[in-house]
Amino acid sequence: MSTKDELQLGQDEDAVDTRELTALLIKHFGHKEGLFDLSIHFQIGTGAFGPSKGNLLPGAMIGVAGVGLKKVAKASPNTLDASNLNFAPKGRKKLSVSKPKV
Repeated sequence: MSTKDELQLGQDEDAVDTRELTALLIKHFGHKEGLFDLSIHFQIGTGAFGPSKGNLLPGAMIGVAGVGLKKVAKASPNTLDASNLNFAPKGRKKLSVSKPKV
C-alpha cells in the first residue's frame, strides 16, 4: 500500500491509491471472492467557456460522478482478488452517506 510520500500529497491531506480504494470498496460491499477492478464514472458537460462573454471558446468539463467495482473474469495489473483480502471481524455498522441538500 502506498504512503503519503509516494503519492506526493500535502502534509495535511489523507488519501488512498486506486488499489487501496478498490480494496475498501470490496470490503464495503462484502465481497468475499471474485476478481474486481475499480470503475470510475465520469460526467461530461460541453458548452462555451471563457473569461468573459466576449471571449468564449467551445470547451468541455469533466466531473467524477462516482466510483464502483467491476467484476472481471481475467485479472489485469490493477485487479484485486477479494479472497486474498484480510477481512476484520465485524464490530461496527457500515457508514451511510446521505446526499447533500441543495
